[in-house]
Amino acid sequence: MRNEVEYQLKELILDDDFNSLQNLVNEEVNLMEILRVSHRELQHSNFLAWLFDPAETHKLGDFVLKEFIKLYFKENEFQNLGNESGLSVFDFVHLDFDDLVIHREMQNIDLLFLSKKNEFCMMIENKIYSGEGKGQLRKYRNIIETSYPDYKHKIYIYLSLEDQNINDQDSKHYVQLNYGHISKLIEQKILKQSANLAEKTKFVLEQYLQTLKSMLNENKEIEDIAKKLYKRYKSAFDLVFKYSTPNDTSEIGNILRELIEQE
Repeated sequence: MRNEVEYQLKELILDDDFNSLQNLVNEEVNLMEILRVSHRELQHSNFLAWLFDPAETHKLGDFVLKEFIKLYFKENEFQNLGNESGLSVFDFVHLDFDDLVIHREMQNIDLLFLSKKNEFCMMIENKIYSGEGKGQLRKYRNIIETSYPDYKHKIYIYLSLEDQNINDQDSKHYVQLNYGHISKLIEQKILKQSANLAEKTKFVLEQYLQTLKSMLNENKEIEDIAKKLYKRYKSAFDLVFKYSTPNDTSEIGNILRELIEQE
């Protein structure tokens, strides 16, 4: 067995697919990773505030927010966005958000969207790797209900890198979304449908999308090659991961760990 694993390791090192995989991962280096901010909630919240703001330098107006909401409707069988005071498709089609203001960290709320003329209030609690704080979601909802009692549309969103379980009492009031929703929004809606994007804006969006795909393990080419290599050199990879540390969070490592768990 030992000789077989040693042979597989040597063969793996010289395998063309393995070299291709290394090259693909090296090509994925982006600005957020260089600045070491790709895993920080603050930077992601700042980016989302820029992206959704109709008055920002991307010059997309309220297109981004509208596409964000439309994507939710289409992926959830056209259910209302939010609970009793949420937003229906029929309400949505009459709205424009040219007066939208986005507040960061107002009373500790990560992102607060306000459109006075539409009586529209939407808050986003943003989580990357941390979880829900005790009583946090109830506190934020109480702030909104107290501060904007007459607003017709009040929407509470819990956005996390991957799906999380939140307190049962709070979950009925919050729409739970993950960053796959943001990834689709940028890739399928903004980059594909906005032909007049400035090159600088397009570059920033592509860099951020690349960051999300890396964090979500959504690079299909990398995943396909990694799966092929694992099946070809299973014994060698099992040995490598047996002696590797749990903190090894490389993209290849994450994909292969998932494969091992599926076996």
